[in-house]
Amino acid sequence: MKPLRILFLSDTGGQMGGATISLALLIDRLDRSQFEPYALLGSDGDFADTLRRKDVDVTVNELKPVVRSYNPLTLLRNVVRLIRGYRAVAKVCREKQIDAIHANDNTVAFFAVLPARRLNAKAVWHVRSPIRRLGWIGGFLVRRSDAIVSCSEATLEPFRAEQPQHADRMFVAYDGVDAPHLTERSRQPSVRSEFNVPDDVPLIGVVSRISESKGQDIFLRAAVVVSELHPKARFVVAGGPVSGSVEGLEADIEFENRLRQLAEKLNISDKVMFAGYRHDIPAVMKDLSVVVVASRREPLGLVALEAMALGVPVVASNVDGLRESIINEQNGLLVPPEAAGAMGMAIARLLKDRTLARRLAHEGRRTVATKFTADAHAASITDIYIVMMSKQP
Repeated sequence: MKPLRILFLSDTGGQMGGATISLALLIDRLDRSQFEPYALLGSDGDFADTLRRKDVDVTVNELKPVVRSYNPLTLLRNVVRLIRGYRAVAKVCREKQIDAIHANDNTVAFFAVLPARRLNAKAVWHVRSPIRRLGWIGGFLVRRSDAIVSCSEATLEPFRAEQPQHADRMFVAYDGVDAPHLTERSRQPSVRSEFNVPDDVPLIGVVSRISESKGQDIFLRAAVVVSELHPKARFVVAGGPVSGSVEGLEADIEFENRLRQLAEKLNISDKVMFAGYRHDIPAVMKDLSVVVVASRREPLGLVALEAMALGVPVVASNVDGLRESIINEQNGLLVPPEAAGAMGMAIARLLKDRTLARRLAHEGRRTVATKFTADAHAASITDIYIVMMSKQP
């Protein structure tokens, strides 16, 4: 029996973020006797090169996200993007005789769902960003999808609530990490040596793409609280703007400028280091005393899982999928969303009580090893593909 040919869609082939890291780990673990992966990416760069090194047939073409707006010009631009994306997907599907189209995030769901039936292919919508309400467009995509995969129960909940009649095609497949690989990559100098931070100085960091949804501004406000209790502490913001859309990228760049201004306004600019986009994330995390996930919304929290796998204690916002990976006081600390004060106190607590920090780190590592591995994620996706392909149209 020939392998199932799967076309993976992503609006970016550039800088790596949570969704692209997860997809790379998945593709690396697919049984090539069962599945033959292809990729259509909206741009070239790090992610595209990563897939090429895994012997994936990569096509780079117009695959720009549709932007929600009531502006007539933006709506017209959306129509143009849909047409171009549809044509790009259809061309690759016909040339490669694709059996299933897997949209790796909400931003490219249209490009998987719309052409799938016409091309006699299955459509997978991988929900990697929280959606509060589906609306008629989301409902349409659900009805036309053959499988809806979510990285957490929290992210899938609105789908089940609004489209219960299609619950049989909705699945949770927790993202996972490759702990041994992360550990190997963490064994190199990183931000401490780069910014001359001694080993005995507490270094607290937020590690994610620059975006308002990731809450770096909340982290900076929490840093003020920590500084009052631990004056020697230093803080690092690791990551850069990596949005796949022009509009999103512009917004993230503007937000990064506001963050720098906020650090000045809060009088902590001498204690905060903006480390930019990184290729050494595991080493960055290993240099940190505490990893902070200050997100306003988070489907699961791959950064938290990576930190836990490396044995670094985590303080995170009590939102969405973070509640499913972090159990408060057991393998990390959860604080109310947007609560910079509570976040600062939780960080300070871990800096003071290193016994607690070590216990949480130990339990975090065990949580990842038992529930959030890349192998387990790939096994779940494999099962979903088998179930999906067995169903008649």
